[in-house]
Amino acid sequence: MLPGGVTLGEAQRLAAESEAAGAEAVWVADVRREPYLLAAAALSTTSRVEVGTNVAVAFSRSPAATAQAAWDLAGWSGGRFTLGLGSQVSPTLLNRFGVEADRPAPRIKDYIGAVRSCWNAYRQGHGRHEGPFYRIRQPVFMPGADEPWPEPPIYLAGVNPVMTRVAGECADGFAAHMFATTAYLDEVIRPALATGAAGAGRPDPPILMSLVVAESRAALAHQMTAYTVPGYRRVLDHAGLKDVADQVLAALAERRRSEAQRLVEEHVLELLGVVLLDDLAAGIARWAGHADRLALSVPWFGIEPAEQLDTFRQVLSKLESL
Repeated sequence: MLPGGVTLGEAQRLAAESEAAGAEAVWVADVRREPYLLAAAALSTTSRVEVGTNVAVAFSRSPAATAQAAWDLAGWSGGRFTLGLGSQVSPTLLNRFGVEADRPAPRIKDYIGAVRSCWNAYRQGHGRHEGPFYRIRQPVFMPGADEPWPEPPIYLAGVNPVMTRVAGECADGFAAHMFATTAYLDEVIRPALATGAAGAGRPDPPILMSLVVAESRAALAHQMTAYTVPGYRRVLDHAGLKDVADQVLAALAERRRSEAQRLVEEHVLELLGVVLLDDLAAGIARWAGHADRLALSVPWFGIEPAEQLDTFRQVLSKLESL
């Protein structure tokens, strides 16, 4: 996964380097730059790898706008683009984009349905979407049909079981958050996906697990502390760390971030989706048995872009030697 702070030019270069290093996919995040422009940049300098958003915030954009961006990227790349979507936790969604989205699980299901309705309309030259949250009556503004055209697979992100069941119902893949444990993947995520998929009469979608790779435990703890939010505490509760979760969240609420980071490093870090750079092979082996695909990322929260790039290139170098 490309560093969070990359520019478009850097995305072009790093994507080409990733392909040369043997990566099967290049993922882009939605933390600083426009993810669909980053994806276009990555596609422009590669010819083989899959390129996808992991993940783009869905509710900050209309489903029609998302559908159009993903459709054009898929067509331009000859089917190499994957659309990864996530709801983002409500406080961040409001603070970052000024947008509120109630009932995120049923809303994202309708959102994905609206995206696919738009794609069907693009292919046929006409169509519409009428759902409980979204009504799109004229997705094809300029008459004409796109056929043949590759349709992007849709991955849906989630942490809690309700959103995960929705992914099982309607997504082509599940983008698991690095704030997870192996037991949580096996005992919560996979059963929820299976329940959703069975109810919809479809196969279980594959799990893409993202891991954070860094040179030091401190860097990993700093990033994972940023991910320790009330909406994700279920992961810690499941691991028997309810008291630790209370302490970390209380420290963050009181702006005692260094104390929160210490608690995360001492009590939580080894359980989560993190890998030390020097232990990359062992980390990959540990998580490979619990997910169908792995994406390697580097810390971005409070990290200078130059340091992000340096760590990313170190990860690529390690991968080439494995």
